[in-house]
Amino acid sequence: MFGTFNPVQSLPLTVVTSQLIVQGNLQTRLRRLTDVLNEPSAEHLILFDATFMEVGSRRIVAGPAVAQVQLDDVLFVHASSPTESGGEMRMPKQPIRATVFISIFTIEGEIHLPYEAELHQALDGFGGRFVPMTRARYWAYSVAESPNHVDLLALNHARAHFAVPVGVEWRKEAPPDHGSGGGSNPW
Repeated sequence: MFGTFNPVQSLPLTVVTSQLIVQGNLQTRLRRLTDVLNEPSAEHLILFDATFMEVGSRRIVAGPAVAQVQLDDVLFVHASSPTESGGEMRMPKQPIRATVFISIFTIEGEIHLPYEAELHQALDGFGGRFVPMTRARYWAYSVAESPNHVDLLALNHARAHFAVPVGVEWRKEAPPDHGSGGGSNPW
């Protein structure tokens, strides 16, 4: 749909499930990671040169291989290198620091919420099968997963619990110059 005029690109991804970390390359015409993950007909990802590792030990259990990873089992995905995209946002949003709890992982970073009269309204309307988080750090100390820092990850919304700290600065409206483009938006 979005990518019919774009050339095929290879996106190096890290896919995290509750038991596996899969690293491989996804071939796609779509430019945004969340577009890939939120395709209505997508049930799985096909990764090339994929390596399967156990969560915690990072022991390699299979690879390199062609892999099919079921999206329902995915906790989150992040690009293993920067992604390219158009400079415009589809809708003005503001970054809000949040902590996310998803299976055994804890993730801190910025979620991007639409402007609403109240923060709770924006959080209630926050949607999508996979939602982006930027400037993220994730870890799972209970299984010896040390903190990892990534620019962008996409969270499986159905498996995530969001906590926004009390007293976070909230704006009801976008600044007047917000819609002028600016910067790359890989999600």
